[in-house]
Amino acid sequence: MPAFRGINLRSGDLAEQLGILLLQSVALVAPIPRTEDVGIDVVSTLIKKYDGYKYIAEDSFFVSIKSASITEVSFEGDQVKWLKDLQLPLFIATVDRRTSTIKLYTTQGMSVAFASNSEIRKINFQLMENYDGELDNVDEELDLPIGPPVLKWTLNDIETKPNFVHKFYDLMKIHVTIAKKSIETKRIGYVDLMVWKTGKVPKVWAQQLKFRKDNLAVDEISAPYFQSILHNLSLGNEIETTRSLYRLFDKVLNHAGHFHIVNGVKELKPLPLILKEKATEDTDIPF
Repeated sequence: MPAFRGINLRSGDLAEQLGILLLQSVALVAPIPRTEDVGIDVVSTLIKKYDGYKYIAEDSFFVSIKSASITEVSFEGDQVKWLKDLQLPLFIATVDRRTSTIKLYTTQGMSVAFASNSEIRKINFQLMENYDGELDNVDEELDLPIGPPVLKWTLNDIETKPNFVHKFYDLMKIHVTIAKKSIETKRIGYVDLMVWKTGKVPKVWAQQLKFRKDNLAVDEISAPYFQSILHNLSLGNEIETTRSLYRLFDKVLNHAGHFHIVNGVKELKPLPLILKEKATEDTDIPF
């Protein structure tokens, strides 16, 4: 509309510009033009000091920038599918123009949610100060707390704290590494459970493995990983893993009745005998 500009639109644009400036102070930033904006405002890349003359670029991640007044960001329908298919970690930043402060939130909880239920229809990201790293029931519509912020900073922090850029790199390197792993493994229902405090090193306190309905898809996804493991096992490169698997499979087979005692020695029953016993168990008894 000629001669007019929406107050909220301008406020949001100014917050985005300030957010980009604050991110550029600690990482490489490639802003997404408004004509190409589909929910991601910048692609950011971690940089590490290589020598006295240059940085080296490392991991990249997406950032969506919001005004500090935003407390919830919702995705529904195809938007959720878009989230699930992202191949880089997504972070949400909120910017307070009054204090020139940016807060950066990880969406690691999203991978935990998708690992539990791949059929989510709506996600409401809640920009809160708490999250314990674990979700209870993951229904088709999910209110997902994603706090506390990974880190918050101002331009003054960058100017007055000589090690701040190094601290940003150290923290984000861990968060991005965990998030990238979870993007891959969530497809088979496996994900790391992580807890953190603002400005503190995050900790993986457990792993979650959920049963998935789409077993065929899970098998196809996990097959290359198992083939790699089996290859290493066959070469004797993972003896400790081989011993652990031996003990595990021994328990599984024993529980399923695949062993019998022959001359005082525990041996595997011939497979035809197992199949025959199974067929007998499943046979209907006439009355």
